[in-house]
Amino acid sequence: IPYILIDENGNVGYESAAILFIMIQDNDYYDFLDLNNIRARIQASGVQFWPGPDGNSPQVPYLSTNVFEFPKGSGKQTIYSSSMWIGGKDELGFLRLAGESYRQIGLDYWPGPLSIDGNDLSIDTSTVIEWQYVWKLTKDEIIYHKFHWFEEDYEPIQNIATWPAHGDQDMNQAQYLAPFIDMDGDSIYDPMVGDYPLIRGDQCIYFIINDVRSHIETGGEALGLEIHGMAYQFSMPDVEPMENTVFLSYKIFNRSSLTYVDTYIGLFTDFDIGDPTDDYVGCDVARGAYYGYNGDSVDGNGEPESYGDTIPAQGIVILGGPLMDANGADDPDDQCDESINGVGFGDGIEDNERYGMTKFLYYNNDGSPVGDPQTAMDYYYYLNAVWKDGTPMEYGGNGHVSSGAYGPAANFMYPGLTDPCFWGTDGEEPYGPIDWTEGNVGNEPGDRRGLSVMGPFTFEPGTMERIDIAFVSAFPEGEKTDVETLMDYIDVVKNMYYEDPTYFGYQWLGIEDREIETTDNIIKAYPNPVIDKVTFNCVNISDKATYKLVSIMGEVIASGSIENGEPVTIDAENLRSGIYIISILDSKMAYSTKVIKK
Repeated sequence: IPYILIDENGNVGYESAAILFIMIQDNDYYDFLDLNNIRARIQASGVQFWPGPDGNSPQVPYLSTNVFEFPKGSGKQTIYSSSMWIGGKDELGFLRLAGESYRQIGLDYWPGPLSIDGNDLSIDTSTVIEWQYVWKLTKDEIIYHKFHWFEEDYEPIQNIATWPAHGDQDMNQAQYLAPFIDMDGDSIYDPMVGDYPLIRGDQCIYFIINDVRSHIETGGEALGLEIHGMAYQFSMPDVEPMENTVFLSYKIFNRSSLTYVDTYIGLFTDFDIGDPTDDYVGCDVARGAYYGYNGDSVDGNGEPESYGDTIPAQGIVILGGPLMDANGADDPDDQCDESINGVGFGDGIEDNERYGMTKFLYYNNDGSPVGDPQTAMDYYYYLNAVWKDGTPMEYGGNGHVSSGAYGPAANFMYPGLTDPCFWGTDGEEPYGPIDWTEGNVGNEPGDRRGLSVMGPFTFEPGTMERIDIAFVSAFPEGEKTDVETLMDYIDVVKNMYYEDPTYFGYQWLGIEDREIETTDNIIKAYPNPVIDKVTFNCVNISDKATYKLVSIMGEVIASGSIENGEPVTIDAENLRSGIYIISILDSKMAYSTKVIKK
């Protein structure tokens, strides 16, 4: 809390200003993902993995903790903080922007869902305080609930009982918030009738933030965003890349009545590869990834937090960004354009193409034209690969005409040889050496941060954009370097994501989990995927069984009674593309499975 002391004459001086820090122990606004090889702090704020402005103080030992510890339990970390920036222009051309770096000045994001009254958006302080909370759950906890909810004296654990599926209608919040499986099809989340949270991964942390209150960090005008975040991990001991990855998925809702054009979303990351003073950064254009790695052969000088001579690299991958503006076509794959690292290209579906990484830059920890952003326009310039003095980033050197850049204008900094068609320079071959890396430039290793960008796109009122990110860590393996191993890991993670980009990681816990308990009760649905009709049946159910076909948001599409082994056919021709849940409830148990509508 910043404050200023003013004397009786209204005079103030430099010595009159101070900041009060209130440290709250046992605070539920953050928790740790810790299921695989990474222990990562997730919190209901715009900054992730970050312990706070006084987090490294020995006077505050409970905050003196690694925030992205790899390997878990080692006391070493690869990331200090990571945050999201969003900026666009309204119908009058005015900039709206939200972003945070370290909250050194203040906040742009606040916990909680918005109250919506016509075109007015708000959130009061009591709601902000109430929503300073994260919900941490595991797949095993949900499975236990799924098979025990009907037992006498059963009580769900707190984060299942309080799962924020619905907003407060008395406060004009959105009816549906956190996703859930609606087993009885009444569109209301009630864990005591078998409903359960729909999580991603084997362990997740869920939170909601918004940007409606004052933007003290950037000074930008609010966009009216409500952001639903879910961070998650998988437990896959046989797949090392997945064991070394944290995923983060955002659903970004434009709750305002405004349309934003030239909108960009940026992901800022401050790398700390052990010792934070000897790092480099780079990007891989084709993979849509940027990364930090040690700038010399030994990390640190023997400190317990340093890695020594066995050093990992840390990557951040844009798996799927915002939708590109519609053009009525299925844009082809394998072109020298956004299809290089985007998703949805050449798959036969019109207008489902999503951006990957479209820009990447590194800036210095200082007040220079290539240093820390101070104003909303500075942040927006960086989202456009433009330096604070208005000059475009250029190929070579350190990206600025004053520090060895030789051009042309470029969208990717330190890409090495990962952009062979020169997409980042609009097809123009660089005017100097092509293999542009920090090592080849001859930089001294130091404290590094990077900004990956997605966009531009048009953000319509009432719409939602989804962002999927992977934080991948890797030690060198065999004869390969840390960065080469990291890229192999990223390939594995991306390929798994591409199998189902829209619903990657969702734990439907339907027929697959039922088969673990018994093979006697199985829902058979066909064809799947569905085109115009879906037929299903279920064996070994009681005479008084009912079925429901519901959307993933709980909307009941069809319902009725079903007899043992008898097929039921539902007309699905007019359903929107997506995933739907068939649930069958008899006097003993509830069963469910998912079907996909093309």
